[in-house]
Amino acid sequence: DGRFDRSTVFVDNLPWPTGLLWFDGGLFVCSAPDLLYCKDTDGDGRADVREVVVTGFIDSHPNRCPNSLRWNLDNQVEGMAGGGLLEPVRWNRLHPDQKRPPVQSRGRDFIVHPRTGELRLTSGGSQYGMTFDKWGCKFESSNSAPIEMVMYEDRYVARNPFLAAPGCRKRIWVDGSTVYRTSPVEPWRIIRTEMRVRGVFSGPVEGGGTPAGYFTSACGVTIYTGDALPVEFQGNAFVGEGAGNLVHRMRLKPNGVAYTAHRVEQKKEFLTSDETWFRPIQFANAPDGCLYVADMYREVFEHPDAIPPSVKKYIDLNAGNDRGRIYRIVPPNFHQPPRVHLGRLSTVELVSLLAHPNGWHRDTARRLLYERQDPAAIEPLTRLAADSPSPVGRMQALYALAGQNALTPDLVLARLNDPHPRVREHAVRLAERVLAGAPAVRAKLCQMAGDEDVRVRYQLAFTLGDVPGPLATEALAAFARQDGGDPWTRLAILTSCVGRSGDLVFLLASDSEWARQSTARGLLEALAEQTGRQAEDDQIARALQAIDRLSGSASSAAKAVMRGLSKGLAKSGSPWLARLKTAGSEASQLLADLVQQALKRAQDTNQPIERRVQAIRSLAMASFDEAEPVLTELLDSHQPQQVQIAAIQALSRFDREEVGEMIVEAWSAFTPTVRGEAAEALFSRQSRLAVLLDAVEQKQIAPSQLTPSRIQFLRSHPDQKIRHRAEKLLASARVARREQVIADYRDALKLKGDAQRGKSLFKKHCSTCHRLEGVGYDLGLPLMTVKSRGPEGILMQVLDPNREVNPAYLDYMIVTQDGRVVTGIITAETATSITLTRAEGQSDTVLRKDIELIKSTGLSLMPEGLEKDISKQDLADLIAYLMAVQ
Repeated sequence: DGRFDRSTVFVDNLPWPTGLLWFDGGLFVCSAPDLLYCKDTDGDGRADVREVVVTGFIDSHPNRCPNSLRWNLDNQVEGMAGGGLLEPVRWNRLHPDQKRPPVQSRGRDFIVHPRTGELRLTSGGSQYGMTFDKWGCKFESSNSAPIEMVMYEDRYVARNPFLAAPGCRKRIWVDGSTVYRTSPVEPWRIIRTEMRVRGVFSGPVEGGGTPAGYFTSACGVTIYTGDALPVEFQGNAFVGEGAGNLVHRMRLKPNGVAYTAHRVEQKKEFLTSDETWFRPIQFANAPDGCLYVADMYREVFEHPDAIPPSVKKYIDLNAGNDRGRIYRIVPPNFHQPPRVHLGRLSTVELVSLLAHPNGWHRDTARRLLYERQDPAAIEPLTRLAADSPSPVGRMQALYALAGQNALTPDLVLARLNDPHPRVREHAVRLAERVLAGAPAVRAKLCQMAGDEDVRVRYQLAFTLGDVPGPLATEALAAFARQDGGDPWTRLAILTSCVGRSGDLVFLLASDSEWARQSTARGLLEALAEQTGRQAEDDQIARALQAIDRLSGSASSAAKAVMRGLSKGLAKSGSPWLARLKTAGSEASQLLADLVQQALKRAQDTNQPIERRVQAIRSLAMASFDEAEPVLTELLDSHQPQQVQIAAIQALSRFDREEVGEMIVEAWSAFTPTVRGEAAEALFSRQSRLAVLLDAVEQKQIAPSQLTPSRIQFLRSHPDQKIRHRAEKLLASARVARREQVIADYRDALKLKGDAQRGKSLFKKHCSTCHRLEGVGYDLGLPLMTVKSRGPEGILMQVLDPNREVNPAYLDYMIVTQDGRVVTGIITAETATSITLTRAEGQSDTVLRKDIELIKSTGLSLMPEGLEKDISKQDLADLIAYLMAVQ
């Protein structure tokens, strides 16, 4: 009758079962630290095969377990990794002569070949919840982010090792983070409030803050692809908010190459419960066309460390371990459709299901066709790809043929002319598999630069990176002119520019009208920088020809090309930059003019601060002797803070002994924020550490002005001399035991706080990494999340930031091959680069090819020891402000 009335234990003793996917009569199971394959081969209903396919997933933090296994269009298993050093166990067992080393999955998702166990990483990296729409677009969810769109595949970025790509996820919801729960406050919160009323537990009676009403645990985002619910539900995104006991619904609308997600229900939610144990965490499109909801059903949803210890002992953290519910969302007057056993259907019948209106049937049919590998499927699949009235059916047929290794150039060529843009888009993507020996396909791709659909052009910009020759380069130039203002299309072009970036600059320079546009200058500079980084003589020569071509008709564009080229040449260490400065050509004169312009603008106090900072960054084109006098002046305390920071960063790029001494000389006048960037510069090269320790010894720098992670770095430095000096000089910098500090400051919870004064304290001490009421930087843990823990929770987070550190906020250190050191939390990670961000939003993006070492300090970006700078009353005021913010 379509209702579950019994269950059978298929496999048990799983430590962290967080994802399931059927394949070949068995199940892939996420159970950290492993991805398992379990199968019943003797017909008793229990799995007698239990094979480790991949191992190494994080199992020490329940928020970072692998999850959301999905069958992707490429007929492979895709899931969210959550982090960990992953080892392809099945692959290495089946291929002992081709063993693969473990790979660091941090910030990425993973893909596993269902048969061979081959493992690769891919774009994604959110926390919990991943889904595909019917066209294969990928979406993810995480805590305060109910839906993000994954904008590109990592494999494209990997082609260009010189490209530092932006993070792949785009936040697409437009209606803010407010949710409308109908459930009462959880019992443990009520207990805590009663304790406060009786004076047993310190802190204000709850209600002075806002403990709920916004996304804090968004998870399980799923695009509805069924056919039972009304048509207006098709393509909607559903996401669980477990802490709020509700399900939120959004409607997706195309917006350029991406989508935007809009709340459907206004000032209410699609589904709420009055029961506080209702914890919707995952969803599934089902065979009957309905949407199923997995309810974790437990009392406490939060991580144990997020609950004050004095409250924790009054609640049962394990209540619900033996519970769980599955709900089915059905339309009014729903009639259960006849049950169909797809595994018993013939191959021809399975092919026909690829055009079924229910996405579960389409995806399951394609999976079963892949499992069978029946040659009899090829002929009906070919017909379906050509003649199906369903565009989705035509696309599914193409991927099913690819899964049979039966995709031909002729099939692809026909679908490149398909009337439906999404079918053309996927035909472009699949064309990559047949390019070798298919000149007609390559020619057609190059002719599609004028396609009317923006997503087709977007995919073409990626795919043409695999097509050599001038026709492909001309097509990329056409995309640049038409869509180069879009940052994602610009990225796609940059992934495809290896070996032809200079040619692209030259082609684009031929259109002086386009080159005069402001969007054109940004793309020209980016392409020219790629030319310099790649340092191929013929491409540099083409970029220089472009400068000559632009100098008369579009001088701003010529300067943009010169800026980018010199920046890239400086980073590559190419001798071309020195040659340019002495060449006596028009380009060398332009370079000299740009340097003088940057020097002048950097010092001009009448210029907006943003333009001065941009000019300082442009001094990468200058020599140290040219830049040093100006940068020294800009370190002065009378300069704006942003200018001082930019000057420190510009100085730090020069590998000169004088740099460390210049920074130490100015240290005493720096504010704490500027000192943070100055410390980054001093630690960035080993040669400067001796200067730093000299300054500590001479009392120019106090040990207390260095963060615990930097002190730890010095005390454990591989150079014995540095290590011994640090132990001696920094002995006084040992941070007090956190338990004692918390005990000493607990009196702050009894003091009356001044929220207005707390706002000023927030700006002074917290805004470099946190953002509230439009002030500060959105880098650290969202403070609305911390606020929900109450005053005691805030106290512990401030005084003991390493008690509970979400892996996303761990401090990392990267050492480059030229000896430079950068630190911060990882805010973006792609196949070719890692971005570390620190206080004030200052960031460094390092190409993987330049990394010698990366390691976590094991500490939060937020330093311990804040008690040295704030009193108990200060803390009470700060807590009052954080609790009062709406």
